[in-house]
Amino acid sequence: LVGLQFMWAPADGDVIAFVRVWLPLSGVLIFCLVWFLPREPAAWAAPLLCYLVPAAWFREGAFVDPMLVIILLAASGVSAFVFRRFLTS
Repeated sequence: LVGLQFMWAPADGDVIAFVRVWLPLSGVLIFCLVWFLPREPAAWAAPLLCYLVPAAWFREGAFVDPMLVIILLAASGVSAFVFRRFLTS
């Protein structure tokens, strides 16, 4: 979902240059936060933070779709539940 918010961006703009750097960094950030802080708040906050940073960086509200935020929170909640319930024992 972090990448989907940039589908409309022109291929040669500053936004795509930022995305090429931000997507790998956000993946590493999500992994590290959830690995080192395996609690539900980290699992919920890391993907949401990675989704919202580009909008704050470019000061562009159009990058944030409320429905995608809801989907992101729901997916994070499900993954945190599955991790806690089935993978930790």
